[in-house]
Amino acid sequence: MFSIKWLLRNSKTTKGPRMGGQQGFSLIELMVTVAIVGILAAIAIPTYTGYRLKAERTTAWTDLQSLRLLEEQYFAENNSYTSNLALLPGFQPDPASQYSYTVTLSGTVGFTATATRAAGTGNDPGSPWWITNSNTRNW
Repeated sequence: MFSIKWLLRNSKTTKGPRMGGQQGFSLIELMVTVAIVGILAAIAIPTYTGYRLKAERTTAWTDLQSLRLLEEQYFAENNSYTSNLALLPGFQPDPASQYSYTVTLSGTVGFTATATRAAGTGNDPGSPWWITNSNTRNW
């Protein structure tokens, strides 16, 4: 079995067509490497950002659906909806969520729950997301 020490000790370095037989990288090799890394970053960063936005939206949509179900449960027990999220103990969105949640009552027989992206956390073209007591939604 070869060890790293053996490989380092027994490896033969070749002297390429560099001035004075010096070992190392040429400026052109470094520039090609930097260009390749730049191209990969230009592709990877927007893709990563898109996946992250999709995940955050999915979390917001799931939280809105949970909020609607908890409002329906509250209505079944109290014969009215509530705009106070503290009265819905089962609603616990992720503390790291990029969205804030509100409930707007439509008289005594309806509500609209809204998820709005918090300021300074990036752009979401579809925000705010909403859902009503009749499960009408904008996603």
